[in-house]
Amino acid sequence: MAGLSIRTLRRDEREAWLELLDGWEMRDGWRGRDFFRRPIDGDPTFSDDNVWVADDGGRLVACVQIFPRRVRVRGVAVPTGGIGSVFTRPELRGSGIASALLERSLAAMRERGMELSLLFAARHAFYARLGFRLWPRARPLLLRGEAALPAAGAPFDPERDFGEVAALHAAYSAPFDGTLVRDAALWRSSLALAGNPGEEFRVARDAAGRLAAYVRAIVLEGFFMVAEWARRPDATEALADLAAGLLVPRAPDPLERAERPSSELRKLLVAPTPPDAELYAALERRGVEVRSFEERGAMLLCLDADALARRAATARLAGEAPADLLQRLLPDDRFCFWPSDRF
Repeated sequence: MAGLSIRTLRRDEREAWLELLDGWEMRDGWRGRDFFRRPIDGDPTFSDDNVWVADDGGRLVACVQIFPRRVRVRGVAVPTGGIGSVFTRPELRGSGIASALLERSLAAMRERGMELSLLFAARHAFYARLGFRLWPRARPLLLRGEAALPAAGAPFDPERDFGEVAALHAAYSAPFDGTLVRDAALWRSSLALAGNPGEEFRVARDAAGRLAAYVRAIVLEGFFMVAEWARRPDATEALADLAAGLLVPRAPDPLERAERPSSELRKLLVAPTPPDAELYAALERRGVEVRSFEERGAMLLCLDADALARRAATARLAGEAPADLLQRLLPDDRFCFWPSDRF
């Protein structure tokens, strides 16, 4: 393709970019152009310079988007480039355009000081050729029991709850490597974009009126799942009540679909990866069955091994490859990620 060029998006091309992404066959009732329009105004890190496109004689034929984030590794925040919005027109797939776009995007990340790249995909072999490695992780499933449990807590009120929720999220997430560090702008983005389109967000307070726990639940790709949750160290029971309450069918149910009424949708809840043994024990006491499955979607690439080692206050071993350093610092079973931070 003699006229093909790879470059960043121009501001006056945003509609053409969304038209390209409208070819993406979405689930959950979205049109591609509507789904991918949301981050333009809703993600504080959105920039035309973070969207790489393949231009074939003035026609956009493929794209990749960079999402600047900070990922916790060994307790420190590592500059990371999330990869998303990877799309090529069907007639040009297999031509190498997507690989060229991704290689240029990864080079841009290195130039901008990003030390890791993170993506979620099913095409593992394709991304492995670019150096990404799969980070499989166990993810719990919660199944509704026979006992009738009432919905617990109260709906999230941004004016009343935002500050306490953000502080509890930071404290609860801090020990879990792989979670993202959120500032106030990314928190507002999460509230605007995490739902699909809506979410169920409930909070629990103690007798003194202090926030004890919260839970956020969404429907994503047809599955009812916890987008994130958090609790104070002394509030295991409060969070268990909130989580068990999500499995209670209701009418009306804003999250149900025509093909998935509330009674069917809320039979099973996909829980997040951060481990919380006390919480799962409390759920089992409430008659909730806890199972697990291996999720194989997250892939990571170390972009700058020396910088990552310095940031983690460690030394690279003799002959240690970047991928091996990252595996040592962030083993598979320590990688956690909240679905509410997806990109």
